[in-house]
Amino acid sequence: MKTFEDFFKESKGGQVLACDLDGTLAQYDGYKGDIIGDPIPKMVEKLMEKHKKGHKIVIFTARASSEEKIQLIKEWLKKHKLPDWEVTNIKKSSFSEFWDDRAYRVKKNTGEFE
Repeated sequence: MKTFEDFFKESKGGQVLACDLDGTLAQYDGYKGDIIGDPIPKMVEKLMEKHKKGHKIVIFTARASSEEKIQLIKEWLKKHKLPDWEVTNIKKSSFSEFWDDRAYRVKKNTGEFE
């Protein structure tokens, strides 16, 4: 099992960015089984910029519920000439950022939204 230090070394400085797939990295207008929408160019550009700066990118999506689904997402990444980023549906303490179309930022220890 990887430790935080392992992720830190892999990401060249500790930045591990978790990015949602549907509605964030890929177009989404409702669940259609194994069909994943086209990449969203602005998000691809932002992720590639972070990737080039040494951030570790992880695709964090509920779709990654089995090895078959993970492979489908990895094939989508390859098809769209994106790096072979890690794909998971498990929240990890090593994630330093989450990019998601459905998330709300909460002020630590307050119960208040920012």
